[in-house]
Amino acid sequence: MRARQRKREQTRRLTIIITVVIIAVSIAVGIYFVTTANAGTALDKYDGLQVSTQHLTSLQRMSDQPYGPAATSAMESQVISYGGAQFISNGKPVVVYVGAEFCPFCAIERWPLIMALERFGNFTNLRYTTSAVDEGDYASFTFVGSSYTSNYIAFRGYEDEDRSSAPLQTVPANYSAVWSNFGNGFPFLDFGNTYVIKASVLPFPDIIGGKNWTAILNDIATSDSVGLQIREAANLITGVICKITQGAPVAVCSASPITSSTSSISGPIATGLTVSHAPSNTYVVSAITSLPSTKRFG
Repeated sequence: MRARQRKREQTRRLTIIITVVIIAVSIAVGIYFVTTANAGTALDKYDGLQVSTQHLTSLQRMSDQPYGPAATSAMESQVISYGGAQFISNGKPVVVYVGAEFCPFCAIERWPLIMALERFGNFTNLRYTTSAVDEGDYASFTFVGSSYTSNYIAFRGYEDEDRSSAPLQTVPANYSAVWSNFGNGFPFLDFGNTYVIKASVLPFPDIIGGKNWTAILNDIATSDSVGLQIREAANLITGVICKITQGAPVAVCSASPITSSTSSISGPIATGLTVSHAPSNTYVVSAITSLPSTKRFG
C-alpha cells in the first residue's frame, strides 16, 4: 500500500514539474515572438509620415558644398553607358529611379540619390519609410506622393512594391522596358536613357544598421565612415547627372570632386535633347491584385 502511495506521489510531482516546464517554455517562446514581431517599431512608427522640416533642411544642407571626396573606382565602375532613345520631359533629361519600399539596398541608395538630386532642384512631400523588418528595417525615404522640381532635370521615382512586397506603383512601359533589359532588379537608376546603374551604388546597407534619420544625417555631417560613403555615392550620381545636363548648372558640375567623377564616367555626354519619352510626374497606384513577385535585388 505504502509503495503504491509513494509511486502516486512521485507521479504527481513529476506531472507538476512537467507542467511547470511546459508553461515556462511557452512563456519564453511567446516573449521571443512578441519581441521579434515588434523589432524596429521605434523606426516603423514614422513610416508614411512627411519628412520633418528639420530633416529636410539638413538633407539640403548636407547636399551643399563642400561635397567631400570623389567616388571610388568601384562605384564608378557601376555606371553603364546605355545610349537608348533619350528620356526627355519639357526639354529636360529624365532621371528614373525604380525601387521598392521593402528593399534594404533601396533604403541606402535613396540617401545619396536624394542628396545628389537636391543639388539640381528640390523635393516636396518627401516621406519616411524603412525597409521591411526582415530586410533590416533600415531608415530611409519613399518617393510615393512626393514631387520634385528642377530647372535642369526631371525626376521620376517609382516604388514598385511596398514594405510587404505587394505591388504599389506602376512603372510606365517605356521605363519598364529598359529596367527589364537590366534584369528588373532593385534599385535601378536610368539617367536620360544614356547611362544606367542597375544595382545599389552602396553594396552594404547594414552600414546604417538600426540608426534613425537624425543619426544618419549626423554621420553625413561629420563625414564618419558611413557618411563618407554616402557622400562618395552622392558625388558619383551627381557626376552622372552632370553628363546628361551637359555640365549644368556650372556651380555644381564644375565643383570638386564632381568634375573628377564626370570625367571618369565612360561614354559620351548626352546631346541633342529632343526626344520626348517621359509621362507626367504622376504616381499611379497599381491595381494589380496578383501575389507579389519574388524579391530581387540588382
